[in-house]
Amino acid sequence: MASIRLFRIWGIDVKVHYSLFIVIAFLAYIFYIQEYPYGFRGSEYSVMLAIVAAVSLFLAVFLHELGHAVVSKRFGHNVREIILFIFGGLALIEKPPRGMREAMISLSGPAVSVFIAVVFYFLSGSSLEPLSEFSAVFYRINLIIAIFNLIPAFPLDGGRVLRGLLSEKIGYRKATYFSAEAGKAIAIFMGIAGLVYNLWLTFIAIFIYLGAAEELKYSRMEALLSRFRVRDIMTTELKTVSPDMTVREFIEFAFRNKHLGYPVMESGRLVGIVTLHDVTGRNPEDRISQYMNRKLITLLPDEPAMKAFEVMNSTGVGRIPIVEHGELVGIITKTDLIRLMQIQEVLRLE
Repeated sequence: MASIRLFRIWGIDVKVHYSLFIVIAFLAYIFYIQEYPYGFRGSEYSVMLAIVAAVSLFLAVFLHELGHAVVSKRFGHNVREIILFIFGGLALIEKPPRGMREAMISLSGPAVSVFIAVVFYFLSGSSLEPLSEFSAVFYRINLIIAIFNLIPAFPLDGGRVLRGLLSEKIGYRKATYFSAEAGKAIAIFMGIAGLVYNLWLTFIAIFIYLGAAEELKYSRMEALLSRFRVRDIMTTELKTVSPDMTVREFIEFAFRNKHLGYPVMESGRLVGIVTLHDVTGRNPEDRISQYMNRKLITLLPDEPAMKAFEVMNSTGVGRIPIVEHGELVGIITKTDLIRLMQIQEVLRLE
């Protein structure tokens, strides 16, 4: 997800997606034209309040996600980053929690939103007119955010609360299936209601339906990969490159071998990974050692295949070298995992 890093708090990177700036401008316009109690139309301070409300809304979303992040860290789960984007925010937890922990972490975000709503509810009684006008609208918006997020449907917090509670009784996979199907059913109902009452509801329903379907897909992937080790899936017939290879030579090599990335070996030792993306637009005569990724993430052959999937998801890498006793013995890619999933789907249908 293309984003800009704003700052770092408690070891967590806070980033914003480029789309956020467009959304803030759009929300400022909505606040400007919307009448009280959800906008500032007719107010003496309408322009100023609309802009402040749009920016503050995403500040509130950040605090909502920070609530998830802080509780996650208290439970020992590392949080890599918080990203604010067009649909709100996302705290990326490296090893997602399960059971009651998932329920408690998921509830922490709406709890922050309720706290913000309560604070601004009391500020709405201020004698300072701009502050009271802003607070009267803003507490309602945060209350809506809290209530909306508690709808028991993926990818909302309520869907994760439901799964966390159910998994204590029926197990994680069954709980995921039930929660995802419940989310899809709620989304269908919302979509139909939106066609009758408000088209925005239909757009939200589509977002919820796709999120629930994605969670179900992830659960199936997890169930499939739990039966395999990395060595069962990894590629062992390796094509490697030298750090002294030029960019031109590497591009020609990649085209001949039809892969995007390759391990870089020097004196029989793995020293990096280089991809076509790394060298695109570079001087053809430069050495690939200038552009290869030296910060290697490696796995052992006997580790669960699901770990490879989780590492790829949490770090964004597309391929992981497999090392045993200090030697490169294979490589596993996202394509390998997707291909396994496709084979499983075909076998399931036949």
